[in-house]
Amino acid sequence: MTAIDRAADRLGQYLAVLAALCLTAMMIHICADVVGRFAFSRPLPSTIEIVAEWWMPALIFLPMVSVERMHENITVDLLYDRSGPRMRAFMMLASNVCFTLFLGFVAWGAGEQAMRAYGQGEFIVGMIPVVTWPARFFLPVAATLTGLVTLLRALRAARQLIAGPRHDTDGEV
Repeated sequence: MTAIDRAADRLGQYLAVLAALCLTAMMIHICADVVGRFAFSRPLPSTIEIVAEWWMPALIFLPMVSVERMHENITVDLLYDRSGPRMRAFMMLASNVCFTLFLGFVAWGAGEQAMRAYGQGEFIVGMIPVVTWPARFFLPVAATLTGLVTLLRALRAARQLIAGPRHDTDGEV
């Protein structure tokens, strides 16, 4: 495992732990809102806005690197499992290049939106104002880091395709 692999693993683990902490905080937040609403007739202000604009994006986007590192994205292996090593390397190369390009476009578009939100100091007015611009950076950061992981996979698949079947790409990044 290279230093880049270890760094990607560690970063993916940190972001997944951060997402788990956000899940815990969201559960406590919602439980406190429910208890406040039904026991004291005083719900927590702007719970829906905070959950929708902060907790849910964190839960969706922060673990992206870890999910990709562990090969947990949805795959269809119908042809892949029946192919030889060179064809598998080609499929890995093609799929990772396409996914890297897709993530690059997502990161670019979401980054522009995040910078616009930052420039405007974006917030939502509910019962209390909720600042939302920092959460807009979850997607471009996650897409960029996940794109780097898929780019490394594409480079390894290209190396396997050129060098032949003695280099296996299944167990690495």
